[in-house]
Amino acid sequence: MSDLGRIGEARFALLVTGEQLPMEQISELLALQPTHTVRKGDLLNRLPEVLAQSDEWIYTVPLVDPIGVDSVLTGILASLRERTDALARVKQFGALTLRIHLQSDFAQMVYRFNPETMKYLVDIGLPLEVSSLSWGEVDM
Repeated sequence: MSDLGRIGEARFALLVTGEQLPMEQISELLALQPTHTVRKGDLLNRLPEVLAQSDEWIYTVPLVDPIGVDSVLTGILASLRERTDALARVKQFGALTLRIHLQSDFAQMVYRFNPETMKYLVDIGLPLEVSSLSWGEVDM
């Protein structure tokens, strides 16, 4: 693969955001342990000081293949599709979002969603955010 589109890091996250989230109950319903949790008012950044505006329950996994069929992404989406009832119950506590994080030192990044992945996303029925960070170096 050429440098064009190379990704340094790709991650998938399931986020639950709300007020006074029952973290343990969410974990039990989803049968997942969060990678981390945040409570409203927690310090997120020191300079400038940024405090969390809400509670967050976050489950994150690294992705392994941004250009082909990512077995990690396919696996977690298949698992979430089997838990749509649990996802619906968690929605009573707050907003649910799926997020893809992409980070690279290159100016252009590519992450390919194949039709199978898109079908899982439609079946799960949650919004998908794509967050990218590129330092913009071009070395072609």
